[in-house]
Amino acid sequence: MKGAGVETGAQADAASCGGKGKAGYHERVKAENLARIICAARDLFLEQGYDRTSLAQIARQACVSTGTLFKRYPSKSDLFKAVAAQQWQLDVQYAEPPMPGDPQDGLTRIGRDYACLLGRPGTAALCRLVITELPRLPELADSVGTGFAIDRGPFFDRLRTYLDAEVEAGTLDFHTADGRDLTSAEVAQQFLGMIGGQLLWPQLVQHDFIPPGPTETTIVDEAVILMVSRYGTTV
Repeated sequence: MKGAGVETGAQADAASCGGKGKAGYHERVKAENLARIICAARDLFLEQGYDRTSLAQIARQACVSTGTLFKRYPSKSDLFKAVAAQQWQLDVQYAEPPMPGDPQDGLTRIGRDYACLLGRPGTAALCRLVITELPRLPELADSVGTGFAIDRGPFFDRLRTYLDAEVEAGTLDFHTADGRDLTSAEVAQQFLGMIGGQLLWPQLVQHDFIPPGPTETTIVDEAVILMVSRYGTTV
C-alpha cells in the first residue's frame, strides 16, 4: 500500500499530462488572440484608413484587452507591418525556394506564386492605403519598407536566395549591358516588377480591374523567358 503523499506512476503521468494540456491551452489562446488581432486590424485599416484607426479600436474588435495587444504590438506601425507581412506570406508548403539547376522551372514556380499573391483579396487595397497615406505618415515607410511590402519580406528573400543559388550553380549570371555586375536583389526587383507592373498596378488605378486567374500564366511565362534569355548562361 502506498504511503500518503507518494504519487503513483499513473498519478505522475496524469499530473504531467495536465501540465502539458494547460501549456497547450495557453498557446492555443495566444494563437487565437493573435489571429483575431491581425484580422481586426486588417479590416479596420481597410475600412477607416491607417490614421483614423487606433489600437484601442482594434483591441475592442478583436475582443482582447489593450494590454494583450500592446504586449504583442507596442505601436500601430508594428501592427500594420504584421498585417502586411501576413498578406504577403506564402503558404507553408510553398515557402522554400526551388532547387537550383533549371532557372526556367524555378522562376516559373516563384513567378506564379507571386502572381497568386498579387491577386489575393486585400493585397491591392492594402497597397492603395499605403500610397494614399504615406505622404503625411512617414511612419508607414518605416513599418513596411521600400516598395511597401510589394517585393520585400519573406517572399523577396525567398526569390533572392533562389537567384543566388542559381548563380552558384552557374546557370545564371547577372550583369548589365555594359558589363556591370548586378546583385540578386536588383535582378529580383526586375523580375517581380515585370509581373507586378501588369498584375498589381492596374488594380491600384482601375477599381474594376480583375487580375487573371491562377491558370492564366502568360504574364509570368513571358517574364521568365525574358529573364532566362537575358541572364541564362546556356542561352
